[in-house]
Order: sequence, then structure tokens, then C-alpha cells
Amino acid sequence: MDKYSRATIREFMSPSNIGSIDDPSGTGHITDNADSVELTLFINVDAAGHITDAKYRVSGCTALIATLSVLSKELPGKAIEEALTIDMPYLSSLLEGLPESKWRCAGYAVEALHLAIEDYRSKTP
Repeated sequence: MDKYSRATIREFMSPSNIGSIDDPSGTGHITDNADSVELTLFINVDAAGHITDAKYRVSGCTALIATLSVLSKELPGKAIEEALTIDMPYLSSLLEGLPESKWRCAGYAVEALHLAIEDYRSKTP
């Protein structure tokens, strides 16, 4: 059995920023039936290219919910290019270590971020 850190359990038990954004700048949606995952990440981006808000809806495991929670708190204030540098080792460090066996599922958070940024860029001239 994988052991979660206190930080991971705290984020899972009381996740931040669950919800949606009306008329988001970008949306990343992932469904993976094999991992029983469905998530949507919403971002708002200002005229200067900085993320101002991030929210998500999710059905998934402890690791994914905790990862999305810390990701949603990290994104506001970051420029798009800076947000693209966020990866699983960084998010795992924010959770005081996430079992590597859970990185695959938790990695959907990073993938959703990239999809949301791609969606934002597709709408931006």
C-alpha cells in the first residue's frame, strides 16, 4: 500500500479551488476509463498572459485530487510560459513527496494544464 504524506492527505481532505469558471480563457479535459479519471481544468488568463484563476472538476484518486489542488494554488500569477514548466517532480515536492506509483494518475493534472494552455492559445490572436 502506498503511503501518502500529511500534505497530500491535507490537500485531498480539503481541496482548494474545486469548481468551474464561467467563460474560461482555456479548458483542459481528460477522460481515461482505464484509470477511472475524468477531469476538467479551467484557467483564466489576463491581457498580459498571466494566469489569474484556476479551478477544476475531478473524479479520480487521492493523488490526482491532491495534485490538482496544489496546482490550482500555484497557477495564479504565473505567466503562461512559466506555468508550462510545472511538472510532476515539482508538484510532488509541494505534496512533500507523492509515491512514484501514483505519478501516472496524478500526471493527468499536468496534462490537463497543457491542454488548457493549448486551448487558450488557440483562442488568442
